Amino acid sequence: MASNPKTTSPLPSPSRRCYKKLRKETTEAVKPARQMNETAQQTFQEQFLEQDYGGLVLHTLSFLDLPTLLRKQVVSKQFKNLCTNAIIAKCGKCGPKHHTNATLKETVQRYCDILYRKESCVYDMEEIACTNGFPIDSWNVSQVTDMSNIFSDNTFFDEYIGSWDTSNVTKMDSLFENAGQFNQDIGRWNVSKVRTMIKMFDTATEFDQYIGQWDVSQVRDMSKMFARTLNFNQDIGQWDVSNVRDMEGMFAGAYEFNQDIGQWDVSSVRDMEGMFGALHFNQDIGKWDVSNVTNLSEMFRGASAFNQDIRGWDTSNVIFMDRMFEGAQEFNQDIGSWDTSNVQDMHHMFYGAFVFNQDIGNWNVSRVIVMHGMFYNANQFNQYIGSWDVSSVRDMHLMFRGAHHFNQDIGSWDVSRVTDMSKIFKWAYESNQDIGSWNVSCVGDMNCMFKGASKFNQDIGSWDVSRVTDMSMMFCGAHEFNQDIGNWDISFVFWMSNMFEDARSFKHSLRSWDIYHVKLTNGMLPEDFPESFWPQNMHFRQKNYCRDDSDESIEITFSKSRPIPGNFEVGGYSYNSSSYQLIAKWDSRNWQAK
Repeated sequence: MASNPKTTSPLPSPSRRCYKKLRKETTEAVKPARQMNETAQQTFQEQFLEQDYGGLVLHTLSFLDLPTLLRKQVVSKQFKNLCTNAIIAKCGKCGPKHHTNATLKETVQRYCDILYRKESCVYDMEEIACTNGFPIDSWNVSQVTDMSNIFSDNTFFDEYIGSWDTSNVTKMDSLFENAGQFNQDIGRWNVSKVRTMIKMFDTATEFDQYIGQWDVSQVRDMSKMFARTLNFNQDIGQWDVSNVRDMEGMFAGAYEFNQDIGQWDVSSVRDMEGMFGALHFNQDIGKWDVSNVTNLSEMFRGASAFNQDIRGWDTSNVIFMDRMFEGAQEFNQDIGSWDTSNVQDMHHMFYGAFVFNQDIGNWNVSRVIVMHGMFYNANQFNQYIGSWDVSSVRDMHLMFRGAHHFNQDIGSWDVSRVTDMSKIFKWAYESNQDIGSWNVSCVGDMNCMFKGASKFNQDIGSWDVSRVTDMSMMFCGAHEFNQDIGNWDISFVFWMSNMFEDARSFKHSLRSWDIYHVKLTNGMLPEDFPESFWPQNMHFRQKNYCRDDSDESIEITFSKSRPIPGNFEVGGYSYNSSSYQLIAKWDSRNWQAK
């Protein structure tokens, strides 16, 4: 082996003028090689290395930066070969060692540090080449069984490693995770023993190589395998995935992927959560056997192009369907025959599924606990679901928010266990069904419940709202609402701000309400609401309302429906009844309760 250059007489660092001279001499020296045949080139290179031009090769390697020289698009192939041979020649006859799990990760990291992190030094690369072989494709990895995280987070790595012997590898988890530039042919790798490929190409944004011939028959876990591989769109339809149990997030964020995988045997899969967050995916997977799947949550979330017939799926074991079609903007298929008897979570299931409008009235939802946001912004949905057994549901907030066309009879629903109805009909413009018989005795939050439900005008005066703490903006923008709710027990309500703001038709008395304890009442009443209908015991504090530029806030207390006659004092200033008349007309939306 050649002696370590670091221990011998070091070559002097060339000046900038020397660099230019060396670069010119190197260019002139290599130029003739481009005209030679292979044998002549080899002879030329041997002579070049033997003469070494007073250390020209080492100097050139040191100041031109090895990473640059090793990139095909930057330097000529001849010069790249010359530099590679120079390094190998300096190593003498040292053969590459057999890598193990313990050594491969460390060596790869050092290699990448030298190549891409400006720690480049020809001497360090000589040492790596002497120990491991050069270039990296020649490394002996035949004894490696675990390649997890080998190239993870090496953003610029893009070297050819297609001839690696991976026949003994059993784990490839996160192998290229965050290796954003990697896009080399590894289609001939032997992966027949690999059992897990978790996050293998996660965020390998440039990767788009054919790997359709891989034998993945032993793989058990492919979760997030192609997540965020923005460019990947290769045919993998012939893969044997019959042993895979987990496909969670497999193509999440793989925006370009749109290959036929309809023949896959997914009968062993249990988890498909977030599997197709792929913008362009729209392939027929209607024949898949999903009978063992328990989790379909977010499966088509963000799959904006997907609109395939999946009515034949056996969903009898599914427990989670939350966000399943969220953002599936084109999906409008008949799934009314699905067995949903074991589903417990349907929150945001059709959120943003703008065109979905299919009959799902026969679904068994008796075990569903969470339905919040289920039809949020499902603009076209208007199907009868009044026969659903929702007696197990605890959360319905946002359920029909933005479902502009929904106007179906759901008055017979048993909502006795629901604790949150905030925003349930917010901006459900058409909704105007009789829900007066609902048992809302467990509900604690009704904020924005009918906000923007401009047509709603049903009798809900008999509701038991004794546990509600928040009614802020409850009827804000409910233009048609004008029902008597004066008998509601609002003794636990703390927030009533903007409750009837822009409820233009509301003209019923609230004098029986005791809101002494309410903390926020700013903007509570509609404009021109009759003073005789005002609730009693209203305590307001006008923020930043000052006289003569003082910083003192004015607090006004109405102990009865009308003020104490004569003069009264507020904030150190005297007012009379005429002053009160002006005060009473202040815009209470700018007020904050005491």
